[in-house]
Amino acid sequence: MLAASRTSAFQRLQCLWLRARQDLATEAIAQTVGLSVSQVRRVWSDYLRGGLAAAQGRPKGGRRHQNLTVNQERALLPPLHQQAQAGQRITARSLKARYETQGGQAVPDATVDRLLARHQWRRVSPRPKHPKDNPAARAAFKNFRPKWTPWRLDPRTGRCA
Repeated sequence: MLAASRTSAFQRLQCLWLRARQDLATEAIAQTVGLSVSQVRRVWSDYLRGGLAAAQGRPKGGRRHQNLTVNQERALLPPLHQQAQAGQRITARSLKARYETQGGQAVPDATVDRLLARHQWRRVSPRPKHPKDNPAARAAFKNFRPKWTPWRLDPRTGRCA
């Protein structure tokens, strides 16, 4: 039992030990270990079917549903990085197309966003510009100062009088 690396594995091994050495009832083992009666029975069932390795349980977490491994994703990004360094614009749509061809199936847009976040990339878009934008008129407006104001400010309050 000292070889158990997780609390859940230790509890499962305790279930087996209490049954084998102390010959306790299922309810007593469940109360002692801190598991439910059905979990204790499931531990015994796993042990009888698969031995000690199966009784320790499976580790939790991990990427169970993935189209590409992390290393495959990592290999997908350097050509795009080179394009960005060359000053070309990279779109999420082009990245999604590359991902789908390598993964072999269609994926939602959120998959691309999560891929970018996983590899510390982010979406960057240029500032929007109006189609009728006139930089010369904008510069002239910045230097424009009216000679009169349509209202008069009260010097004491700072409000319109």
